[in-house]
Amino acid sequence: MNADLLEHPEELQRAYAMATPAARLRVIKQRLASAHGEMGSTRLVTIISAVEALARSLVVHAAGRPSATAEMRHRQFRNVGAVELVEEVLRLRGAKPGVQQFDRDEWELFETATRYRDLIVHECTFIGQDRYPYLIAASETVLHGLIELAGLEAGPKAVR
Repeated sequence: MNADLLEHPEELQRAYAMATPAARLRVIKQRLASAHGEMGSTRLVTIISAVEALARSLVVHAAGRPSATAEMRHRQFRNVGAVELVEEVLRLRGAKPGVQQFDRDEWELFETATRYRDLIVHECTFIGQDRYPYLIAASETVLHGLIELAGLEAGPKAVR
């Protein structure tokens, strides 16, 4: 049992490195659905992690990058933060920088949300309940913006 437990994180890391952005989005949606009823700090950590995971996958699997090198690229971006990953996705897709691609206030709240997430995770702290709704909403805006930019939820196209 201990060997399985010790090896599992690496197995997950490899699986997520190889998974396409669409596959990652399915897992992300499942996790977000289960976090909907959670407290503010847990929801904030989860939504920032969702943005980070999808952005990392979009960078790793960007057009022109062979799938055979996905695991190596994933390791390169493993410790890059959500803001930097989103900016890289925007750059790779020829979009404007985050502060211009999204509403300025939303982007600044997203940047702040990532800082709060880091404080919650690394400093074992909490923030006022009145702050979470704004931070979560801004992070959801960025997540949905990435999904739209990547065309991951394009509905069926009408045949003309």
